[in-house]
Amino acid sequence: MAQPDHQAQSPATASAVIAVDDNIPTTATVPTPEKHDIYALRKYLRPLMLYVVSAAQFLDIVNGASVSVAIIPIAQDLQFSVPLLPWILNAYTIAFAGLLLFSGRMGDMFGHRVILIFGLFWFATWALVVSFSTSPIMFIIARALQGAGAACTVPTAMALIATNYPPGVERTKAFSVFAAFGGLGAVTGIMMAGGLIATVGWRWIFRVSSIAAYVLVALAFVVVPIVPKKEGVAKPRVDYLGAAASTLGVTGVVYYIIMGNEDGWASPKTLPILAVGILLLIAFGYIESKIEYPIMPFRVWKSRRFTTSVIAAFILMGMMQGFIFYVNMIFQEVYQWSAIKTALGFLVHALLAIIVFTILGKTMHRLPLKPLILAGFVLRCAAALMFAFVTPETSYWRLPFPGLILHVFGVGFSMLPTQITAVRDAENKDQGLVGAIYNTGLQLGAPFGLAILNTVAISTNGQQGGAGAGVRGGPELMAGYKNALFGIVAFGVFGFILSAIILPWDRPARAPKPVTDKNQDPESQKDETTIEAFGDKEEVRGEKEAELAEVEAFALDADLAGIPSALSEDAGDDSTIASRNEKA
Repeated sequence: MAQPDHQAQSPATASAVIAVDDNIPTTATVPTPEKHDIYALRKYLRPLMLYVVSAAQFLDIVNGASVSVAIIPIAQDLQFSVPLLPWILNAYTIAFAGLLLFSGRMGDMFGHRVILIFGLFWFATWALVVSFSTSPIMFIIARALQGAGAACTVPTAMALIATNYPPGVERTKAFSVFAAFGGLGAVTGIMMAGGLIATVGWRWIFRVSSIAAYVLVALAFVVVPIVPKKEGVAKPRVDYLGAAASTLGVTGVVYYIIMGNEDGWASPKTLPILAVGILLLIAFGYIESKIEYPIMPFRVWKSRRFTTSVIAAFILMGMMQGFIFYVNMIFQEVYQWSAIKTALGFLVHALLAIIVFTILGKTMHRLPLKPLILAGFVLRCAAALMFAFVTPETSYWRLPFPGLILHVFGVGFSMLPTQITAVRDAENKDQGLVGAIYNTGLQLGAPFGLAILNTVAISTNGQQGGAGAGVRGGPELMAGYKNALFGIVAFGVFGFILSAIILPWDRPARAPKPVTDKNQDPESQKDETTIEAFGDKEEVRGEKEAELAEVEAFALDADLAGIPSALSEDAGDDSTIASRNEKA
């Protein structure tokens, strides 16, 4: 059948001219919402996509935090031996961190939607298996496999946001929602675990997670857009050797960080594994520099924003993991609170996080990012200092309550801008990889930070005062907790200095504004744009073209996939799509 003339097409069909090479254009006809019900359905359900992918991250964080509260009842019920106790947490963490890079890249190559849905289904299935565990070995294996599923969800969730929301206000608002879900996760996990353990038992922590994940699988099938394959594009080739080297290398390093605190940093049980992990990562770097289809192209590290954001995420997550853990220990050990009362103590943190991230989502696009990140480090240091001076006689309202408030603002000011800067310079084809590297930084930072802080606490209190204690030691343990909280402050000072020196001064990418020039005619003025930014004029000029190209490329990609622009009332209008394609 002959292809209809491009100019004569009705508004009911959107067309786009794609340059296959420099001389041969082809026209692709794309169905619009009115012609195909599935696109119309996705137009109205599109806002749900953001909440589905955000809930995937939320579920992972809730699961990790809730299990940390349930260590003692799990160990008692399944009769864990002392050497196996750390694996209640570590099996999940090691599998998750080790597979992040591989799963993120698979999303870039084979579709983020497919990897997300598979990861959620895998996570849900093994969470259910965990809930029926009858032995420590069954629990550990199922937890590791559950962590593998989570590794498929978090980087692809970030990539789906970055590829479905254009740069500027829309993407900033979307990432603010995503970060808000993450900020709520840790505290929600603690509160949920406290309630479930006190009522129906620890097994329901995993059953609730499983049910929620299965619901997300069903929703993701409907609301996450299907991006059609582009004709003429070669089938992606997988760098299996690099994938194996990176997965095993990261796993070895994470294992050493986690287990080194238990078995000793120079122990023959851990040191050889670290050595093998480092050698594998060196081999991974060599493989990636030689292969034509690398799993981690080195081009992503050329962005100063991205590199600094990954390092900052590593530090920030170490601070957060340590803060939540030692505040929890202060409530239960120093104040001698029950699990339920401890959960209520964190309630202000959870409720205020909703407000803080909502406000940031509406205002972030007007604010410079670097000062926010620096302010976040300062606030989180102040929160740690407040808890460092808590005594058994200190009123909750005097230091813990304002400390939790400061920490919420610190998390919002630091984590959300860091997340935005991490993905800002990445191309769409690398968004899954960038999200995976960023989350690998988070996953490495959490156990590393807690391991260092736990060493500080143990050196003060003795073996009963560390993260793996599981024994009520009473208020006398506060001395070690105090020094660990000072360690959090030291992390924050280091992160502040690093970000102040290296991180560029700029705003999130914003929608371009027309330049007014009296010497230009109105038509030519429409094509001139400027971007508000902080920094050198040359850097701003260089970024302007890149950001405009990114916006235009995003609009064209969205049209080709039949995806209306998010958070936009007229995004799905035929006239808008047709107009864009005529320009293309």
